[in-house]
Parts: sequence; structure tokens; C-alpha cells
Amino acid sequence: MTLIEHSQSLFLLFMCAYTYHYAKRVNNDPDLYKFWIWTIFWWFMLFGRGISWGRDFFPEVPRFYYKIIASILMAIPILSIFLPTIRREIARRFKFEEIPVWHIVFAFLFLGIADIAEHHRLGHQFLVITRDRKDLIEELMEIPCLLSLALITFYMQKNEQKRLNS
Repeated sequence: MTLIEHSQSLFLLFMCAYTYHYAKRVNNDPDLYKFWIWTIFWWFMLFGRGISWGRDFFPEVPRFYYKIIASILMAIPILSIFLPTIRREIARRFKFEEIPVWHIVFAFLFLGIADIAEHHRLGHQFLVITRDRKDLIEELMEIPCLLSLALITFYMQKNEQKRLNS
């Protein structure tokens, strides 16, 4: 299980680095650059959540500090939605670009299944037959969710490059 969690964390860090590399390629367009930097904060927030905001590596530190870390890592991408540049770019994408609906559906579907396994929600008894497999099922369902999010990112970047090169 730890191998799966660490692989997910490495994948999320990879997506941070990959998205930063892409953002540098479009830095001549300030709106695009800021949008992709904003996206990096979302990837990093998912990374922070994946490692329990650091508790996995430093369990002896009081929980209060992790709540501060979590608050900061969640506040940055959420509050930055209110920046005019970010809102404008989101609106532009929503109006003028194709949305990879199936990737979004799969991301929410697998996130929902992982949430059912983790929090014993409705249908838990059909999903988790033995209690000792609960964490494994949760982690395995997070994998296609993260892959769907990555595919959304790749899809948006591919379409963006087509638009910029034409």
C-alpha cells in the first residue's frame, strides 16, 4: 500500500514539474502562464493531501501545524480563483474550447468510489468486502482519478498548442 501511495505522490510531483515546464513554454502569454501556474498549485495541493500534509513523514509533530500547512496549501489555489486573470482564462476555456467530458466524468466517478471506500458511505458493503482491503481499494481507485486529471491537463495543453501554432 505504501508503494501505491508513494507512487501517487511521485506522480503528483511529476505533474507539478511537467506543468511548470509547459507554463514556461507559454510565458509570453501572461494569462496562459498564470493559468498553468495556478494549475501547479492544484497539483501541489493534491500532493499535500496525498502525504497527509506531511504527517506521513513527521508523525511526532503536533496536528495543529499540519492544519496550518493544509490551510495554506488549500487556500492558495482556491482563493486565486478570484484573481481576474484566472477567472477570465477559465471562462475563455469554458466558452471556446472543447471540454474532455469523459475524462471529467471518470475523475469524479473514481474519486467518488475512493471516497465511498474511505468514509464508509452508501454502498461501502458492496465495494469493501474485507475491512483490511479498505485502504487498498481506496488507493487503487485514486489511480484512475489522478490519471483522468492528468489526461485533462494533456488534452488542454495539446489543444492550446494547436491554437497557438495556427
